Amino acid sequence: PHVTVHFSQPTKALLLGDYNYKKYKDCKTYDYRGGLFESSPHQFIIPNDGVWHVVVEKGSYLNPKNIVASVEVSV
Repeated sequence: PHVTVHFSQPTKALLLGDYNYKKYKDCKTYDYRGGLFESSPHQFIIPNDGVWHVVVEKGSYLNPKNIVASVEVSV
């Protein structure tokens, strides 16, 4: 299975397992797949069964960006 992420401009996209997503939300150190992508779309391969989250960051608190994103899931 995989997910395909589409975004309107370069941005950071992350694939996080459920445990690391909770750490991400709590501003703690977390592990992820992905990073900064200059072009869209990007495809993530789901590495194993479980709950997975895709995060598309819209800049930062001090430098927000108007990014439109969508995710397609393929099994």
